[in-house]
Amino acid sequence: MSSRSLILPPVVRQALIALLTGAISGAITALIMGGVGIVTKTLWGDPTEQGLDYTIPLAWSLGVCGGFGALLALIHRGGEKTLLPELPETLHDLNHPEDAPPRDNLKAIAGAIVALVGGGVSGPEALMTRIAALSSQRIWQGRDQDLQNASVAGSLGLFGAPLLGGAVVSEQHGDLIRRWIPGTIGGMGGFVLFHGIDEVTGGSLRAMPYMWPTDPGEDIGTLGSAIIAGLIGSALGLLLRSWRGTLQRRHLLAHWRWWPVITGLLLGAMMHWLPLVPFAGEEQLRPLLEGVNRSQVVVLMLSGLIKLLMLGLCLETGWRGGIFFPVFLIACAFGSALHQLFPEVGTLGSWCGGLTAAFYKVMLRARVSVLVLTVLLLQGHGATGALVGVVVGEMISHFVPLGGAPQPAPETPDSP
Repeated sequence: MSSRSLILPPVVRQALIALLTGAISGAITALIMGGVGIVTKTLWGDPTEQGLDYTIPLAWSLGVCGGFGALLALIHRGGEKTLLPELPETLHDLNHPEDAPPRDNLKAIAGAIVALVGGGVSGPEALMTRIAALSSQRIWQGRDQDLQNASVAGSLGLFGAPLLGGAVVSEQHGDLIRRWIPGTIGGMGGFVLFHGIDEVTGGSLRAMPYMWPTDPGEDIGTLGSAIIAGLIGSALGLLLRSWRGTLQRRHLLAHWRWWPVITGLLLGAMMHWLPLVPFAGEEQLRPLLEGVNRSQVVVLMLSGLIKLLMLGLCLETGWRGGIFFPVFLIACAFGSALHQLFPEVGTLGSWCGGLTAAFYKVMLRARVSVLVLTVLLLQGHGATGALVGVVVGEMISHFVPLGGAPQPAPETPDSP
């Protein structure tokens, strides 16, 4: 056999390199998430993380969350450059490095880990994609932009969907087959190897039955609940965008660097009275959707609303992270409450699916990513509701101008 026959075609070679890159990214992501999970469980315990502990002492929760807030205030005293970029900013930095602002990545990553452990209402995906992007930039030294995208796509293997990484990295077109799909599959492989998927999703929804309409009446109920859920989810998305915009225009951290302490004290108080409010929400989902969390309708809706407000406050006061899991938990809290109010209309899946998809659509404005992410997080439950929610969210987005996010606060000589 000649040596020429051993040379792989370029397409196969690129796919294999992307697979390996994604696998390394997924493995690193899983190991970091595993470490964060161990520390968080040791500090708080499973019932607190799951939103089931109504007996946690107020003094303890205030002291610990306030202490984490003080630590964040010290980490972020260097200003805007020490804050973790959110996922869209990381993707922009990756694709346009010449426009990337100066960032203190070490402090940004440290702050995001502190926020996750301390009970902040922020998800892990912004941290994980940032670590993946920085690692890839260090390895490839800018020689292969698509492989850096494959690495980021691989870090999104934490959600367990081969298509999600490519859908998030590029909504329109790109090298999906040779780079991002292999990268994400590799990321899933790395995650499975280190049990990362169970770590970030809280495990499978084994106790949540799949419900399929069996007559036209149930079909109408499913469709009706999904439309109503889509409208409510869109309203929640608009509320969160408006709330964040208001906070961003006030430049809270630029004017007073101790805002993270105030946010921490609020998180500590909520941990005592409304335990569904703190944390990203991945550990709270299973008890909520499987009926273990039997909170009343008012408590669920109040928890969802306050979690939404705390999400915006956390993101703008140094408790930085992602929005995927907090938004999902907020939507499912409202979906569970509406299902309790109208048990004969639709299913729990259709309510949660419609709410989640519309909420995501208004926030992310990306059809494919939203649909894949919603179906994936609900593990197939409420797929019809998710599809209807995307359509409703798209219509709302056309009728209501969403606008862009306000610009970050400019750094001044007397900024703290």
